[in-house]
Amino acid sequence: MRRVHRWMLFVIFVLVLIIGALSSLAVTTTRSSFPQADGELKLPGLRSRVEVIRNQYGVPDIYADNAEDLFLAQGFVHAQDRFWEMDFRRHITAGRLSELFGPSQLETDKTIRTMGWRQVAEQEVQLLSSSTRRYLDAYADGVNAYLRSQSPSELSLEYSVLGLTGLDYRPEPWTAVDTVSWLKAMAWDLSSNKDDEIERALLTPKYGADQVAELFPPYDLDQFQPIISRGAVRAGRFDPQARPASGRPPVADVETPDAQAALGRVARSLQSIPQLVGGGGADAGVGSNSWAVSGSRTTTGAAMLANDPHLATSIPSIFEQMGLHCRNLNAQCPFDVSGFTFSGMPGVIIGHNQQISWGLTTSYVDVQDLYLERVRGDQVRVGNDWQPLTIRTEEIKIKGQDEPYKITIRQSRHGPLMSDVDDQFHRVGAAEKPATAVALNWTALTPSRSMDAVFALDRATDFTGFRAAAKLLSSPSQNLLYADRQGNIGYQLPGAIPIRGRGEGSVPVPGWDRRYDWTGMIKFAELPYSYNPPSGYIVAANQPIVSADYPYPLSAGESYGWRSQQLIDRITAAGKIDPATAETFFADDRVRYADPLLPALLQVKITDRWVAEGQQVLRSWDRRASADSAGAAFFNVLMRDLLHQTFDDQLPADLQPSSGDRWYAVLAELITKPDDPWWDDVRTENVRETRDDMIIRAMTTARKDITAMMAEDSQQWRWGQLHRITLRHQAFGEVGGIDRLFNRGDYPAPGGPAIVNALSFDDRQGFAVTNGPAMRMLINWADVDDSRWINQSGNSGHAFQHNYDDQLPLWAANRMLPFRSEPASIRRAATSTLTLNPTS
Repeated sequence: MRRVHRWMLFVIFVLVLIIGALSSLAVTTTRSSFPQADGELKLPGLRSRVEVIRNQYGVPDIYADNAEDLFLAQGFVHAQDRFWEMDFRRHITAGRLSELFGPSQLETDKTIRTMGWRQVAEQEVQLLSSSTRRYLDAYADGVNAYLRSQSPSELSLEYSVLGLTGLDYRPEPWTAVDTVSWLKAMAWDLSSNKDDEIERALLTPKYGADQVAELFPPYDLDQFQPIISRGAVRAGRFDPQARPASGRPPVADVETPDAQAALGRVARSLQSIPQLVGGGGADAGVGSNSWAVSGSRTTTGAAMLANDPHLATSIPSIFEQMGLHCRNLNAQCPFDVSGFTFSGMPGVIIGHNQQISWGLTTSYVDVQDLYLERVRGDQVRVGNDWQPLTIRTEEIKIKGQDEPYKITIRQSRHGPLMSDVDDQFHRVGAAEKPATAVALNWTALTPSRSMDAVFALDRATDFTGFRAAAKLLSSPSQNLLYADRQGNIGYQLPGAIPIRGRGEGSVPVPGWDRRYDWTGMIKFAELPYSYNPPSGYIVAANQPIVSADYPYPLSAGESYGWRSQQLIDRITAAGKIDPATAETFFADDRVRYADPLLPALLQVKITDRWVAEGQQVLRSWDRRASADSAGAAFFNVLMRDLLHQTFDDQLPADLQPSSGDRWYAVLAELITKPDDPWWDDVRTENVRETRDDMIIRAMTTARKDITAMMAEDSQQWRWGQLHRITLRHQAFGEVGGIDRLFNRGDYPAPGGPAIVNALSFDDRQGFAVTNGPAMRMLINWADVDDSRWINQSGNSGHAFQHNYDDQLPLWAANRMLPFRSEPASIRRAATSTLTLNPTS
């Protein structure tokens, strides 16, 4: 035993030395990569002097005399702050993660290569306007100027860590295609219908369409308002003042029992995509809140706009705060815009200029359809004929392997055959005997001019210009919310949204039947919009966009309205809203979805006094998810266990539910049907369980679980003890030992799924926050310098730099920072100024 003890001490000692060495390496290496923020530098390509003014949070405001210099400097600054993130993102979108991390990323690369994100981006660059091309090229020049001035170890700590794994790597120059490719990743992240299609198709043969429909409840538009309460298509145009007419064209579903294996393989391949761009939908916490109010509803008489996008939590956060300012606004330099940017992309994505402000939320329009194709060899059935598939071969380089991995990618007229990602299935599908394959038809795989929309938004000065910019945005389709200096508010749905010949996109359809082909896209003139509605407010929080009378099916997988209606009720109950009150809306933790569930949970008779203590905690709960709430803690554990008890016996492991919008809606519907078949535990012979049986089971297991997780005494239960925030690095956040260098935080968290303060989790893995507001922004047009914002982590991508995580404690505590954009206030808050000069 003494030998074992000494051996353990030796191992611990060695581990301490290793961790100490890594920490020392991190500090010394990282400091060399910190950006120069003061003094002067010569920057090739500049035509005139540029100033980069930073405040204590590392937020840069860039001042230039022409647009090309402005974006060249933005590229340089993005590379200073976050080049690793930029490089990592382009490896994702190009299907090249295996080059950096080895065979573990091969499935991810195969999936993304099959979709061809980068190929589409290469085609898109050719479609862009001449000014956008100039801006993209100038931005790339700025990035590459920084790359030339630094060795890999000086770029970021992550490259030193990769070097320790034996990778000899130097990043290649940045290109316009690298920028445009990121739009594909965001479009994927903000789309989810493909998952629902697969789930319906896998479950329907076993349970029937009616029972499966209970797992996809309809939206109650009588209880929860859509984004636009009035408006209809009249004479080929959307009229926001029109009263909707009744009627909706019939749709048809197709059962596909012969495609189970292919669909299952597609589902597994799609799960390989990193969480950063994994896609998921409202039920996984992907979404956003946004709202705008006109001056009639504010104490100042001016409009306000708020936005907080809900995406996968990470460090660095997905956005970088920045201001881009032309010293003199004119046709050659029309930009004076501040807000949130994507590293790797010029311009501002969400923010305001001197006249307008805008926010984005996920629209959940259904722009993805899965087609079942009959393939024979390299041919695909179309009607009664067979046509050749489009085929290309690509090579994937893998770290540590001399020979690249070759993949053959096949595509039908609908899109890439995603079932081919599975090697075994590809071999079966290539045989002479006909087999079923699955093709993905997705609007983002059609080249578009979406990058033009970013610059058009940045320079728009009124609602007309705002809508003209929106018209250019094909993918990702987003709810675009608007407020301006003159007090106007508005909304526009943009995007390429398909019109289906048959079916409404809810299940995979037969690709050989031309009746299911897309017949075109909804014309922009017919897409819903609103301008200065009589209510004086617009709320877009992922709820349905318009009434069911709109002539085309639009959305799939939206939020069920608990967040949006809570914001609507807060706005309408507040009377005249001041900025301080508006800021509190972000932190609203009212659990509205508990309302339909609690009556049944409380009325069931619990005979065990120990278990009944948990029920009593619910009885006194205020239905808020504050971090110190015992009721929220027990309710969330109970929801997990109720879903587990109800569905584990009937749903396969990869389709098990997790707490979130959709599954709360499922329970809200089932709770009104005590004898519904889903309540029955099919594993118990000759016994048919009811709702109350499942509630008692779940209440019992929840009492045991929460005792094990926290305490026997219910007075010691705290939601924030289970629900915690740790931001994990996108690449190394799960790598033992190394993760300590990059991950930050362990904060108690309020909120939860389907709550305005949307800090979501996957309770199949625990209650740690996995999705939440990537940022929060409030624009106050009474005094634009009295606007507020916060980033999820910090502005820097360099671990151990102060600005890497300095905003995280504030964000976790629902606090915000002043959002300054006027030149005088920017200079007053300045902590450093870097002057970039031309080389000649």
